[in-house]
This record gives sequence, structure tokens and C-alpha cells, in this order.
Amino acid sequence: MPLEHYKRGNKWWVRGRADGDNEYINRSLGTSDEEIAKAKIRDFERKARQRAILGDDAPRPEDELDFASAVKLYRSNPASDAFLLKVIPFIGHLKVKDIKPKLVRYLGVRIYPGAATDTWRRQVVTPICAVINNAHELGKCQPIRVRAYTAQERIEQDKRRGKVSRQAKTPGSWEWLSAFRSEANPYLSAMALFMFTTGARIGQAVEITPDHLDLQSHRLIMPPAKGHQAQWVEIMAELVAELANLPPRNGKVFGYASRHGVYEVWKKACARAGIEYIPPHAAGRHGFGTELTVRQGIDPVTAAKHGRWSSPRILLDTYAHAEDSSASIHDAFRRGKMGKSAKPEQGVSNCTAKQMKNKRKSGGE
Repeated sequence: MPLEHYKRGNKWWVRGRADGDNEYINRSLGTSDEEIAKAKIRDFERKARQRAILGDDAPRPEDELDFASAVKLYRSNPASDAFLLKVIPFIGHLKVKDIKPKLVRYLGVRIYPGAATDTWRRQVVTPICAVINNAHELGKCQPIRVRAYTAQERIEQDKRRGKVSRQAKTPGSWEWLSAFRSEANPYLSAMALFMFTTGARIGQAVEITPDHLDLQSHRLIMPPAKGHQAQWVEIMAELVAELANLPPRNGKVFGYASRHGVYEVWKKACARAGIEYIPPHAAGRHGFGTELTVRQGIDPVTAAKHGRWSSPRILLDTYAHAEDSSASIHDAFRRGKMGKSAKPEQGVSNCTAKQMKNKRKSGGE
């Protein structure tokens, strides 16, 4: 079957076998313009003839694709765009086939020498792998898999930069939130309450417009984030009342055009309240996770579902922060030693309870 193009949705696709090529293809051409689609099909046929004539010496797709061209094939978001703009000057000219995992792992130190290994992974390794693996899915190159940085590599880089990464975050609490809201402007105050009680990220909060609200039903549409689609989320009656009396500003419910406009006023509100500075993400999403699972004892499965975590493990590993001191742990051991926590018999150890049970069976008391 010779190559033919056909429409699927608003994109043109190609299927069939090019003359001289045994490989059957059925893939998107990535365009809604029929003339561009036809040009791409002619290019498929040209390359098939090259392979038929030259055999193993014919250029393969991965031999021709450079990283800058692979980026153009990738549907990115503003955050990954910013990361890729820093990467392209270093490897944009390289053929994708020449970009090896070791090169990617050590590119972080060239671009961000004073950053943590987590930053290298997030801003260098992940975007590069996403671009190359997207091109692989389009049949343009081989996939890439880059080994994670080890704990020892993280420690060594922290020593070089003189700063410890992965420091424990202080989560928000009702007490902290109350003090913060007493000194924050109405928009910032409502935003803090919203993030703490829904687990929303600051990027989601600033995107909310009046069209997202359904206050009569005590709910709103939470914007998408971290791979999760937009979805309806129920909100507390206290927050409903505040939002009902909060006039939109700049077309946004919380009045801020982007998250970058929040941090400075957030710091000033903390200073006026005389409380520890807790950044929005820690006060909100970390506060939500800790409040529910640690302080209120909500089961992690339910908390993860309402906080839109993909699994309870992520919630417990990252967002639920232990608050008891070592003194409380020592106190628990002392209670256990004294037998106060034993359940089989009040004030009796498990071993003694078992002995008494056997004694009753033999008729003795």
C-alpha cells in the first residue's frame, strides 16, 4: 500500500509503505495544512529511496535530528520553556544521537554550578529527556534514560556550594494562618485560607477567575497542575463567604497576575504579624497535608484524594511533616516500659497476659 495522507481530527496523518521500504508506517504528520503534509510525505519517499539505494549507509532519522529541532517538536509549557532556553545554547547544535546520558547528567554543573542536584534534575535532566523521548515517540530518534543523582552526589554538591538542600519545610497551621491573615490584605488573606484548606499550589491559586467559581454549590474549578486535569473542588463555607465579598481584581479572584507578585507582600505580612516566614507552598500544600494526616489523623488515602496527590506515598513522603519531639518518643517508651499502653490486660504486659490466659484455661486463677 503506497503512502497516503488522511485526516484525523484536525491533523493530517500518513499510512502505508514508501516505495522501496518494507516498513509500514501510520503516524501523525503534526500539521493541519495539507500542503505541508504532502511535502512531508514526499520527504518520507525520498528517504525511503535513499535507504533502498544506499542500504546501511543511508542516513537515519536520528542521524539528522538535532536537539534544537527536537525542541520544536515538543509541546512544552512556560516553565519548561524557560529551562530549555538555558539548555539550548549548550546542546542545541548537537545531533540527538550524540546526546548521551552522561553528558546530560553533567550538563547541570555547567549551567547551574551553584545549584543543588535536585535543581539539575528538574531544570536540566527532566526537560532534555522529555524533548528527546517525545521525538522518539514520533519516530525521530532513540529514547534516552538518565540515571538519577545519588544521595552521595547530592551531599558532595551541597558541600561545594556551602548550602544544604532538601531542608525540612515548616508546614502551615491554623495558629500560624490566623496570625498571618490578621496582617494580610483581603486578597492575600483569602488566598492563604484557600491554599491551606484545599492543598492548592500558588500557581493554581493565581489562575482562578470568577468563571471558575460556583459559590452556590460551595465549589470551584481547580486549574490543572503537575499532570492533573482541572477538576471541581469543594470549599469550606468560611471561604465561600470571603470569596462572595471579594471583588475580582485584574480579572482574577485573588487579584494577582502571577505567583511572582505574591512573595514580597507575603513576606511583609509575616513580618508585620511577627511570625516565622513560611513560603506560600509550605504554608498551603504542606500545611494541608500535615494538618490532615498528622494533626487530625485523617487516613492518607482520603487526604491524598482530596489534595490531588497521585498516591498516598507521595503525600506521606513529602508533605506530611512529623511534629512530635524526641521527648515525646522517649515518653512513649517509658509508658510502654511501665505497661500503661498494654491492651490485653490493663497494667499487664503482653507476655504476662498470655501466661494468665493459659492459666485460666487450666482452671487456675
